[in-house]
Amino acid sequence: MATTLLLVGIVIFVAGAAVGGILLVSWGIRREEQDFSMTRQAPGQVSLGTRRVTGLYVRQRTDLAPPADRREDLYV
Repeated sequence: MATTLLLVGIVIFVAGAAVGGILLVSWGIRREEQDFSMTRQAPGQVSLGTRRVTGLYVRQRTDLAPPADRREDLYV
């Protein structure tokens, strides 16, 4: 009985970790798309973690000045 409870607990923990990871990556992708920030530095830790999990590497350009306002990107 104790072994069964331990096994069920481990399965629930692993399933929760998998669902949590998927939700975190989905949240990070959604934030990246809202901010139009795929070609710039990650706007936060969630987006940075999502880039690491998905394997996205964004090369930072050094010849561009940072945009003055995020609304500029809406008209591009």
